[in-house]
Amino acid sequence: MMLAILLWSAVTQQAQPQDPPPLPPIHGGPAPMTCPVGGERFSAWRSGSYSTYGSRPDGKPFSYMTFPFPLPECPSNKLVVFDDFKPDEVKALATLIETPEYKRMVTAETPYYRAYWLSTRLNRPAAGTLWLLLRAIWEVSPGSRDASDTPADRARMDRYQQAFVAGVRRLPGSADAQDRLWLMIRAANALRQMGRFGEAQRLLADARPLAAQDKKAAAVAAYIDQMARAIARKDADVEPIDLIPQREAKRRCEAGDATTLSPVQQALCRNVKNEP
Repeated sequence: MMLAILLWSAVTQQAQPQDPPPLPPIHGGPAPMTCPVGGERFSAWRSGSYSTYGSRPDGKPFSYMTFPFPLPECPSNKLVVFDDFKPDEVKALATLIETPEYKRMVTAETPYYRAYWLSTRLNRPAAGTLWLLLRAIWEVSPGSRDASDTPADRARMDRYQQAFVAGVRRLPGSADAQDRLWLMIRAANALRQMGRFGEAQRLLADARPLAAQDKKAAAVAAYIDQMARAIARKDADVEPIDLIPQREAKRRCEAGDATTLSPVQQALCRNVKNEP
């Protein structure tokens, strides 16, 4: 009898299913991927749940996560997998990533800029392509929480911002009104950061009629007014104190001194410190 029980126990243990694989980290983690071009299998970081608390005037969110999220990149051919691709796009991508220009960009440009370049050549909708370029600007646009601030990054930022502004100005009439509105606001901010204040004011003025038709017209108009004040005082800071969330403004002001904040930002900090 004891032998039968032991044998039955062994059989049932063998029949039990294996433990399921562990769940990915709540905020994101590695996930298996297959390269659309060539079929190479690799592991890439994928986002999970996360939260943000406002953003910079260029749209980059403030969060405990790092933005923009990294793009999956095929290890061998260096294709940045920024979306799902149709069969005809996969065929085009196979040619594009073998061009001398793309191979140069692998080391000279950021992943999101390469995604923007590929999206342009796939003739994808202009608005979605420009949102990729905006994320490339985030990659090289240093803020108070970013350690990197190199001459190479600043040179790239200038090129990316100029391309972004030019692209927004060329948006086709078929572009979604919401996309057009916020791309114009982000482009006005890019002009502000480049010190082209007159152009920034004019583009912001052109955005106001669209803002008036938005579902949150009052809030958008107030935001445009706020940015217009930064432009009027010729403030080219990446994170003007009055254009970032109150929580972040307080952090900057409490940590800031003459070596980290401009006189303009220090003056704005006095208002922040006086608020309850």
